[in-house]
Amino acid sequence: QVAIKIMSLKEEMSEELAANEILAMRDNRHPNIVTYLDSYLVDEKLWLAMEFMDGGTLFDVLRAVYLEEG
Repeated sequence: QVAIKIMSLKEEMSEELAANEILAMRDNRHPNIVTYLDSYLVDEKLWLAMEFMDGGTLFDVLRAVYLEEG
């Protein structure tokens, strides 16, 4: 399984920021960070293929941790 993140280059970020995100994901390998697999440009949208992580989003995890502490 893979996760696909789709971003509109016109609306969400510049091409330079997109390239920086791809490079950062590609060059940083760590067991606690999802693995970058590949990227595609489709109709002015950037598709990022990444390792699929089961269990919800990072926001879900952070919300659960902070709600338990608070």
